Amino acid sequence: MELLLVVILIFTILFIATALVSLALRVPYVPTKKRVMQEIIKHAQLKKGQTFFDLGCGDGRMLIEAERRKHVQAIGYEIAPLVYIFALIRKAISRSKATIKFKNFFHENLENADVIFCYLMPAELQKLAKKIKKECKKGTCIISNTFHIKGLKPTKVIPKNEKTKIPTLYFYKI
Repeated sequence: MELLLVVILIFTILFIATALVSLALRVPYVPTKKRVMQEIIKHAQLKKGQTFFDLGCGDGRMLIEAERRKHVQAIGYEIAPLVYIFALIRKAISRSKATIKFKNFFHENLENADVIFCYLMPAELQKLAKKIKKECKKGTCIISNTFHIKGLKPTKVIPKNEKTKIPTLYFYKI
C-alpha cells in the first residue's frame, strides 16, 4: 500500500512539474498524429544513416517512426518530465535505439543534424531560427508542423488538408 502511495505521489509531482514547464515555456504537449508523421517522412527525403533531430520530441513517436521507417540516427529533446518518461517507455516498448535527452534543445548544438523536425509555437520558432542559421550546416532540412518559421524561407509548403486532417507543413533548407 505504501509503495502505491509513493508511486501516485511521484506521478502527481511529475504531472505538476510537466504542467508548470509547459505553462512557463508556452510549449504544450501536442502529439503528432500517425498520418502526419507519415506525410512528413515521405517529404523529408530521409536517407539511411542520416541524423534526425526532433526538438521537443514529446513522447518520442516521431523519432521512433523515422528510425523504424528510414533507419536514421534519431535524437530527441524533451524538457517536460512526465512526457519525457512517456518517451522512454515508448522507446523501450518499441525497442528503439533513438536517443531521447532530458534537455532544453536551446542549450544543445544542432550542427550534426541532417534533418530537424519541430512542432513548436511561433515565439519559440522565431528564437529557433537564429539558432538554426548559426549552427546548422548547409543542406540541413528543417520541418515545422503547422507554423512558419519567421526568418527562414520555405522550400516547400504542404498546405493544410481538411479532408485528411494534415496540417500545413513547412520545409526549409539551410
